[in-house]
Amino acid sequence: MMLLYLEGQCQRVLGSNGVSDKTFGLPYWDWSVDGDNGSLPTAPIWQPTSMGGQGMPVSDGPFAYRPGDPNSFAVRIESAYDGKPSQANVLPTSTDVKNALAFGPSGPDPNPGDRYDVLNYSIASDGFRGRLEGWTPNPDPSRTRPWLHNQVHAWIGGDMSPASSPNDPVFFLHHCNVDRIWESWLQRYNRVYAPDRTAPEYYNGERIDDTLDNAGFATSIRTMLDRREYYTYDVLP
Repeated sequence: MMLLYLEGQCQRVLGSNGVSDKTFGLPYWDWSVDGDNGSLPTAPIWQPTSMGGQGMPVSDGPFAYRPGDPNSFAVRIESAYDGKPSQANVLPTSTDVKNALAFGPSGPDPNPGDRYDVLNYSIASDGFRGRLEGWTPNPDPSRTRPWLHNQVHAWIGGDMSPASSPNDPVFFLHHCNVDRIWESWLQRYNRVYAPDRTAPEYYNGERIDDTLDNAGFATSIRTMLDRREYYTYDVLP
């Protein structure tokens, strides 16, 4: 929902005469390709022609910070926690993504949504959501890393480490890819979800028919399970 809202705001700003530029779409970064290629900090995305390279602050590319230059890139979100160096040694691979996508409903499952998430719907719940987020299965100590979504944050480090990670513009390319993987899973398994409407009030805000609110944009979780009328991906994993 937040990515769709952001995309609409970008289209509005890029448009003219009150007409949004519908040709703009948020891009995604398929980090599994870079994971398969050795997780190199010199990959195409980190070149000056894309997101720019390493550094605190970043010194090249469109998001470089130049002291004294009012037109250089600067962030406005503050956090009580400082960014950390990279906490993961590699990026996720295409095999990691395939293994997560394979975790779906199977057999005579009376509640296939349970393959998406299970009680207590927390970081310890072993469903597809936990695998995509990076909480489950437990991190493999031999690779010193979490999984998928969390792993990318940890590998990049810096501003991607704390809760203010949207300070790093690559945050949005990363989350577009997370959404792309989720869309692939939803298409495979008939858009199942948990918790459903029968879950206790304790889970208000997480149940399929609960409302997600944002300024100027309110919808239910159920509605967000299929947004192909607004955007699609060129390739699904």
